[in-house]
Amino acid sequence: MTVKEIKEKLDELGVEYNDKMRKAELIELLNPKKHVVVYDFKDLQDNGFIYVEGDTFPREENKHVSQERIDELLSKQNKIGKQLIREQD
Repeated sequence: MTVKEIKEKLDELGVEYNDKMRKAELIELLNPKKHVVVYDFKDLQDNGFIYVEGDTFPREENKHVSQERIDELLSKQNKIGKQLIREQD
């Protein structure tokens, strides 16, 4: 796919992106990595949805989560102080 085609697909899906993003970054938005929950938590940025260990993050209804939010949940820099998700194998 060309950058133009990727941007058109992202527009169709309603996914926001920066016009200065590189092709690899745009592809990542088109096919985001999946994560698995390693510690139960209530997602305050997803209407209080409760994720249980083993769940896939993000859930389909909230699939466009910012990289900043994912980084927060991958680290201990969150309200619970524990890593809440990890990359799915």
